[in-house]
Amino acid sequence: MRSIKVLLFVMTLCLLTTPSWAQEAEPTAEISWPPPVYVLRGEVSLMGTVNLPGMTSYYIEYRALDDDLAAPDSRAFLPVTLPSSTPVVDGVLGAWDTGNVADGLYEIRLNIVTPGGEMMRQVLGPLRVENERMPDEDMGMVVEEVTPVPDESPRVTARVNANVRTGDSTAFRPIDALLTGESAPILGVSSRGSGWYQIALPNGRRGWISDVVVLVSGNIENLPRIVPPPLPPPPTVAPVPGNTVAPVPGNADLIIEWINFEPEQPRCNDAFQITAQVANIGAGNSGTSGVILVQDWHINSGTITATTNGGFPALEPGQRFTAVMNLTVTTFYNEAHRLNITLDTANAVAESNEGNNTANRDYTLAQAGC
Repeated sequence: MRSIKVLLFVMTLCLLTTPSWAQEAEPTAEISWPPPVYVLRGEVSLMGTVNLPGMTSYYIEYRALDDDLAAPDSRAFLPVTLPSSTPVVDGVLGAWDTGNVADGLYEIRLNIVTPGGEMMRQVLGPLRVENERMPDEDMGMVVEEVTPVPDESPRVTARVNANVRTGDSTAFRPIDALLTGESAPILGVSSRGSGWYQIALPNGRRGWISDVVVLVSGNIENLPRIVPPPLPPPPTVAPVPGNTVAPVPGNADLIIEWINFEPEQPRCNDAFQITAQVANIGAGNSGTSGVILVQDWHINSGTITATTNGGFPALEPGQRFTAVMNLTVTTFYNEAHRLNITLDTANAVAESNEGNNTANRDYTLAQAGC
């Protein structure tokens, strides 16, 4: 009888000390990477967790800071990501292409919309964007020198942490990444003229990487031209309940008043700056920031040669905002191009007129370095 009592005591003790293996992630909403006081360059994946119960949507914005790490209340936040309602646990919340902003100090803000339309926010900063300086000049960082490839086989070596995507544009989703100093063999170059390379990854998959984030070695004169996948359509997001209003007379009405280039005539394979003045000519506040889609079309072939994105803040009636975007076109020089700019591609702003959100400007691409 004594041995039975001892056995029952041991079994009870084991049950009390057995760990619980299946535990769901606790509800939270935070950006976990990058940390404050971090130097960013190129396209940066913003990591974290957003899995609050009953959450309607979340999105991320940014704004510049002054040298004293402060910003006036009048300085608006601009969009980094479109609204998403999909929970994320310790994963990628969105990507920020810091090449579209000037070097300097910034802060980012995570916005979470509750079912009642209330907003929860997390602000993270300061963060420093430095795309003009090489990594080995930056804040004492030590970057290993790239060892020359002894043979002539073409390879890319990442200058910064760089995404590898399913196609030759940032419009395609990432499938992997090359960390700073990592190399991969080049399989070919995009036939679309984007300059992106198709590479072979160590796991056997194939992907595309931008030519501006890599160093190229070996003989690339006879690289095959590979046809990339078709460009995906611009993302669309249904209006978020509690964050938008029904389109009735008296709403905002967004238009593009003018488009300028710097330099005045864009040059092939040279980045040029696009400025576009966005105006709210409606009777209501736009209520939220929005995304600007920029597409360059080769007129004769109807081909999209390059794309980029910008943003605008919430605008009061009669208020204007000058958006600045950078673009590089690498094909069809000495031929006619048309730059199309579309406001509010996610339809996040309820407008009294949804049919006047697009403007364009024609130009001839100079040959320059092509």
